Amino acid sequence: LLHDLLTRGIDENGELRDPERHPEQFKDSPLGRIPKAWEMKELAQLSEFVTSGSRGWAAYYADSGPLFIRIGNLTREHINLRFSNLQHVLPPDSSEGKRTALQPGDLLISITADLGIIGVVPDGLGEAYVNQHIALVRIDPARANSRWVGQYMAAPIAQEQIRRLDDPGAKAGLNLPTVRALLCALPSRGEQDEMAARVDALDARIVREERMRAKFDLMKRGLMEDLLTGRVRVTALLEEAAE
Repeated sequence: LLHDLLTRGIDENGELRDPERHPEQFKDSPLGRIPKAWEMKELAQLSEFVTSGSRGWAAYYADSGPLFIRIGNLTREHINLRFSNLQHVLPPDSSEGKRTALQPGDLLISITADLGIIGVVPDGLGEAYVNQHIALVRIDPARANSRWVGQYMAAPIAQEQIRRLDDPGAKAGLNLPTVRALLCALPSRGEQDEMAARVDALDARIVREERMRAKFDLMKRGLMEDLLTGRVRVTALLEEAAE
């Protein structure tokens, strides 16, 4: 469903477009077939500015204070930030510190090591900064829904362009001009909003089900431990089941 949403989109009735029944509704693009109504835009055309974090911020690490977002806080599983292994900083009171401060809706892209991991800064994160291994793309809300842009850029269809830029014989890295030139398919704003909401709902459902599975796994391990250590007798359980 996620792949279909990101490549076929939805029509005026909220239904997925069908490229087999209605091929006339689709066109070729640098990233593959997309609906004719969609446009292909570079990130530079959707953003107010593109930058990356400063070097040397280990000197500002602290036990509390604003968050310092690193590659470990991004994941390929979804575009939400991971809040495990958090680092705090006490940033310098300078223009350099202000330049790397995050705002809700900012698109984050890993630009070293594991290239192209995507995150979108949520509302309510509070004061936070980004390190030098992540590009910060400030999506202009008047031009695009940042959740849609993040979801599209994280999808295989968009990730392929990043893989083509990754030279196995060289040190992995994306420079900022390359980040600005990355392509994103852009539906109408209404379609962006609707599809972003649908994908977010799918992500939320997956998170709930993963938490439930983890809870059941924990219960299972606890029961197995009780049985193996003799804290719970198997015969007692069998007798209870027989009754």
